[in-house]
Amino acid sequence: MERQPTDLAAEARVVVEPYDRDVAGASRLSETLVGHPAVRAHLAGANLRVASFELLDKDREDDARFEAVVYDPQDRRSVCIRGTVGDPGGASAHPLAYRRRPSEEDFVRAVEFVLRDERLRPLVEAGASQAYAPMPPYVDIQSPDGAVERLVTVGIRSQRDDDRHRIVAVRLADGMVMHEPPGVPQPTAADCEPTSPEGGCAPSAGPDQVRVRVLTASTVLWDFVVVRPRASSGIDGSGVELRFVDYRGKRVLYRAHVPILNVQYGADGAAAGCGPTYRDWQNSETCFRAVGVDPVGGGFRLCSAAPQTILESGLDGGNFSGVALWYDGHELRLVSQLQAGWYRYISDWRLRNDGSIGPRFGFTATANPCTCHVHTHHAYWRLDFDILTPGNNVVEEYNNPPIVGNSNWHTKKFEIRRQRDAQRQRHWRVRNEGSFQGYTIEPGTHDGTSDAYGVGDLWVLRYRGSEIDDGQGFTADPALSRAAVDKFLTGEPVDGQDVVLWYAGHFMHDERHPDPAGHIVGPELRPFNW
Repeated sequence: MERQPTDLAAEARVVVEPYDRDVAGASRLSETLVGHPAVRAHLAGANLRVASFELLDKDREDDARFEAVVYDPQDRRSVCIRGTVGDPGGASAHPLAYRRRPSEEDFVRAVEFVLRDERLRPLVEAGASQAYAPMPPYVDIQSPDGAVERLVTVGIRSQRDDDRHRIVAVRLADGMVMHEPPGVPQPTAADCEPTSPEGGCAPSAGPDQVRVRVLTASTVLWDFVVVRPRASSGIDGSGVELRFVDYRGKRVLYRAHVPILNVQYGADGAAAGCGPTYRDWQNSETCFRAVGVDPVGGGFRLCSAAPQTILESGLDGGNFSGVALWYDGHELRLVSQLQAGWYRYISDWRLRNDGSIGPRFGFTATANPCTCHVHTHHAYWRLDFDILTPGNNVVEEYNNPPIVGNSNWHTKKFEIRRQRDAQRQRHWRVRNEGSFQGYTIEPGTHDGTSDAYGVGDLWVLRYRGSEIDDGQGFTADPALSRAAVDKFLTGEPVDGQDVVLWYAGHFMHDERHPDPAGHIVGPELRPFNW
């Protein structure tokens, strides 16, 4: 399906097509894992599920290694299984500290029990009350014998001035409601982010990934694969994910996504029971406004006007969930709105006709008791560059004045973590060693600088297929929610190798001092010698 922009003099157009390469094979392989003897040695449940499945090697066919997470929804335990595509029978598995979040169906059941609770019924019946998905999404209660019981949390927002927000927890097995669960924000009159609900939409059907091309009469400007957030890689997703990104017929990126996202509250927020930190998820699509056509049956919409997320409209909800594509003749945007409890995140990629790429991530929330307290969001892009070829790539850093020798540019020889430095105009570039073609990575003006919790601003790593994310799912524990990219720093050489850059944006949200630039961070990737 293609759309002709009306305001473009040249005959540029966007083509969106089904893309199922490797999908069927990977699906069949993942289905066999739930019955694999190595998995069954640890999990005995009758309804095992595959939470994630990743190929760890580029273009290796049957020799490619895979890694998958299989979990039991009944006892909430998980295992990691690893093997090769050509010999899945020889795979091995080990227990994993991964705990699947409650499903949307679990939350709906929990709300039903809340409505029946005698203590909460007067609050609900007082009028204009509503239930919402809060943070954290669950609390775990551990018994003396080590068993863990999971309770699903439900937020209640009322019109009572003295009790605007309260969060309870529900045991789904019998409907027991815990009115003062541990580890949740305290009942409060505070009411943050008073956005107006617009209404929801049915979950979008359709495929998980498509091939997208931006064409002129004689040139393919962009050719790449888009994976929607619900199917994005990583233990808890990574937003809108791009794969096999080519510009003018030459490879730029093998994969680009945001596998790590967290938030940290200051002292007053922590004192109110917020956080103190949350490791959020990026695979839960929620509704926003997008007008256009669905060329592949749903989930991907070619827009006739710019999409309106909660950042633009101030309204939570809309008529579409998935990935909206909007091309104005100069820039193709790929936009999705995500939810994690009361947070709303905007995953946004901007691919321009001149070859530049603008990765963007936006932050806001629906009505809640916490986000009026000062907090900082941290988003970590993983940019797997394959400039022309998977290997033979070089990473260089610019500083003015120089910090290595007399040249403004110096080469990164080994894996390293770096901080931004605006005073030195610090930025980076990745180029092919043979052709001197490449892309610069220029920090965004409002991307902030890391602190102890934010860890770093940029990492240069050698490609390892097992390093898609740091393996951490949702948690409120600061020691665990903190991005663990540093564990990938093993001192390997990166000069002339297959390289991956992690880039972090840090956004402080302080309602007393709003950021005039808006709640969006992200760098600029610009081609040179292309």
